[in-house]
Amino acid sequence: MNTEVKTIRDAVALVLRAWRQALPFFLSIELWLMLLVAAATVGGVWLTAMADGRAVLAFGFAIGYVATRTVLHVKRVLSWPFI
Repeated sequence: MNTEVKTIRDAVALVLRAWRQALPFFLSIELWLMLLVAAATVGGVWLTAMADGRAVLAFGFAIGYVATRTVLHVKRVLSWPFI
């Protein structure tokens, strides 16, 4: 992509075009599930440091999601993302 940005208007137009092209990804359920798994993992680490038993639930969700997603990919129900 060879775009020369010479003015502020060109820069704004380029940024808007990039956001419009990326919008389906940002609105996808996949992104939000990945963020939820990341939050569950961080929460699980924090709960483990606090010696709270609920850490098992947080880690169970994160591991279960990854395992389920892997099985769905192997069965070709889902397509491999970012390839």
